[in-house]
Amino acid sequence: MPHQITKHPDYTVEITADLDKAAVDKERDVIAKKLRSQAHVPGFRPGKAPLSTVRARYGEEIREELTEHLAGLLWRQILDEEDEFQPLIQPSFEEMGFGDDGGFSFKARLEVRPSFDLPSLDGIELPDHSIEVTEAEIQGELEGVAEENASWEPAAEDAQVVDGVMVEADLTAAVEGSDEEPTTEENARIIVGADGMPPEISEALQGARVGDERVATRSPSEDPAEGDTAEEAARSVTYTMTVKAIKNKSLPEIDDGLAQGLGFDDLDQLKERIVEVLGGRKASERRDGWRRHILDHLEEGVDLENLPPTLVKDAVSGDIQRFVYHLAMQGQAPDDQMDYQALRARFEPEARLRALDTLILEQLGDEWQIEVPENDVDAYIAGEAQQKGIPPAEHKANLIKEDRLDSLRHASLMAAIVSELLRRAGAEED
Repeated sequence: MPHQITKHPDYTVEITADLDKAAVDKERDVIAKKLRSQAHVPGFRPGKAPLSTVRARYGEEIREELTEHLAGLLWRQILDEEDEFQPLIQPSFEEMGFGDDGGFSFKARLEVRPSFDLPSLDGIELPDHSIEVTEAEIQGELEGVAEENASWEPAAEDAQVVDGVMVEADLTAAVEGSDEEPTTEENARIIVGADGMPPEISEALQGARVGDERVATRSPSEDPAEGDTAEEAARSVTYTMTVKAIKNKSLPEIDDGLAQGLGFDDLDQLKERIVEVLGGRKASERRDGWRRHILDHLEEGVDLENLPPTLVKDAVSGDIQRFVYHLAMQGQAPDDQMDYQALRARFEPEARLRALDTLILEQLGDEWQIEVPENDVDAYIAGEAQQKGIPPAEHKANLIKEDRLDSLRHASLMAAIVSELLRRAGAEED
């Protein structure tokens, strides 16, 4: 079956293919006979009308079905004959039709999986990355646990507000130029000087005592505070605060009592858990660092700008969807003013690199013939289920219901390929 393939630098290929008149007529007869068995032609019993009559009566229907059938037939034959490319997407048929000679031809374009000429892993040196947990790190985690379990105690009657105290205040917020009534909150809790607290509020409260009223004005900002809408961020907001209480943070002692309050037998058992968690985190960070180092070595000669366009587009679209979802979860629904072009430009570099990483790993997986047994997939599911705090069977059922099981299988395959990649590069994982 004659066909011609033209390859382009961005891993798209253009395919032209032809069928001669004899092959077209044969397929047309097959379709006409199938239609004759179902068609009602006046003067004839079902299935007994002459093919010439069926062709004349249902010519347009036959032509439409024949066009679609021949395009699919040609495409399947090309895939059977060609082993030099793997399609990433279904072909886009740009031209398709019948010639004056009675034959059929089409021109199609599609994206194919790149095949990279990768350098050897021989001699590659992996960066040092200790996974030992130090006493200082353990102490830092313990102090963090104490912070999370801190209590707030009333300050002295004549206390003044400084950074680090909690202020309970009746708060009113008025947005400049808004027709809506100012919002009010009684007994609002404000950690003065804390991250995420508008600095204007912290500054206005400095030195205040119980009963004092303070006013803070926050100017328009390109970096909205958490919970602010785009409209609020574009206008000045005036906060009026009446201080009702000042409280100091009281940290618990780092001892057996703190550990027992968290469900551990004693402080030593809590420390063991901290070592386990930090060690696992460091091992994961080391694995990620080694993976990045090896992939950078393998991708050194690859042009990031010449990747299959649809692959990159899908990766960028996924990033934008996750970003918009994150905004919605923070109460900041996207509006008509959102600059999606700017978002695409922002996410594209990282999306391109991630797409290239996947292509490289998949190529290695094919070369090394790596397959993931279903038992390993179930183990991967069980690990995710444990993190979510739900039974593995329930998590798997949710994945099937949400049509996400195949993507999880792919993630499990990628993890297996990375493990083999690290092994071949000389990495020893604990």
